[in-house]
Amino acid sequence: MTMMLQLAARRLAVHGATATSAAAAGRSTTVNAPAATRMASAAAATTDTSDVPSYVTDAPIATVTKLDNGVTVASLFSAEGIGSSYTATRISGCGSRHDKVGGEAAILASSLGGVVGREHISLSSLTGLGAGVSSDQLDSLKAALTAKVGNASYESQMMDHLHSTAFQISPAGNSLGNALEGTAESIASISADDVAGALTGVNGSNVVVVGTGSGSHDKLVEDAGKAYGTLASAGTGKEVGSVGESTAFIGSDVRIRYDSHSNATIALAFKGASWTDPKTMPLALMQTILGSFTTSSGLGRDVTASMCQEVAIHGLASSISAFNLSYSDTGLFGVVATAPDNKLDDLLWYVMPNMVRLAHGVSGEEFARSKLALKTQILSAFDGDIAAGEEMAQQIQTLGRVMPLAEMMARVDALTMDDVKAAADEVINDQDHALAAIGGIHELPDYNWIRRHSYMLRY
Repeated sequence: MTMMLQLAARRLAVHGATATSAAAAGRSTTVNAPAATRMASAAAATTDTSDVPSYVTDAPIATVTKLDNGVTVASLFSAEGIGSSYTATRISGCGSRHDKVGGEAAILASSLGGVVGREHISLSSLTGLGAGVSSDQLDSLKAALTAKVGNASYESQMMDHLHSTAFQISPAGNSLGNALEGTAESIASISADDVAGALTGVNGSNVVVVGTGSGSHDKLVEDAGKAYGTLASAGTGKEVGSVGESTAFIGSDVRIRYDSHSNATIALAFKGASWTDPKTMPLALMQTILGSFTTSSGLGRDVTASMCQEVAIHGLASSISAFNLSYSDTGLFGVVATAPDNKLDDLLWYVMPNMVRLAHGVSGEEFARSKLALKTQILSAFDGDIAAGEEMAQQIQTLGRVMPLAEMMARVDALTMDDVKAAADEVINDQDHALAAIGGIHELPDYNWIRRHSYMLRY
């Protein structure tokens, strides 16, 4: 495990140089993190990093430039100047939660060669936003998206249904309950004007451009200016990393029953945390404590996570995985699983206590192992130029800055059992949940049974 940490961090270190000043007319190289991004406890900021390896503490810092209209340009280019160059562009304010019809953000992302998220679209190049979509191109894109939605896995369908039932009450045109890529019915009704309207309200502050691999920061700034320099300035918009009124979470479920199916897929979640919520890091650690498991992994009952061990020993599911999703104003924390139709009651019998026990504490061995696993996940997000660029773009848009590796490691080290217990107590213990299920679910316990098992009776 230690070698994995070293390889990931060293790969990052050789692909960047220490940030240099790129101040020039019309742009600034200083991007200060807003107060909201200081999301860990004071302990995280004061943790002694003397025991952190030098390949983490000496990892290069991204060079960041902000254009006049608010476009942020960051780079982590190789000091050797050799190899390929990669560009990641992330545009917020136009993801599926902003769809008016359903699927227009996905059509827009496809037309630009990118992918859609619930709060953004991601592009792998510097692509201008003003070209529009022709009638023939729109028909082709709609046909492709309809086929993709029709062939979506049950797991991805359940995550859409989970969002839909959890976030039923949202302002018009700003709902996390929207399907990520629309439905067959909504896609059919999308017009070229709807696709163009997906960019309504997008300004310079919504755009982040990140370059990795080999290249020049000044050249990247110049190219970004050409591609997005005509976008309107941010004006008096919301500061990056700040959180508005939280989207309401509704305890509820949606069940799609097919008695002819021998398996079922379920997604169960509690209200999680936004990107800048102090609970974000403890929830990430809780996710690694619960872990993930598939029968195809070959680990069987030797999987490390306690919940997954019990699932494997009793043959309760072919796959199960904890997830922790964060958005600008809220989040979802839970598990998704695929299981035989006659094992659902037993599966929930083991899953719920494993989630609830997080509010009461886990063993020191579990805690230490999960911290190491979380560090590995953090470093793996920077393992490779493409992955590093996407991670940096996400951090700039959600936190307002690129967090140094040493700080991320220190924040993990600063986590205590009390932090996890406090987060689990607020998120899981005696809290309403949302659930989406499809397939042979005749043995799936009802909502009240699951709700009753979200806490322990202790005398």
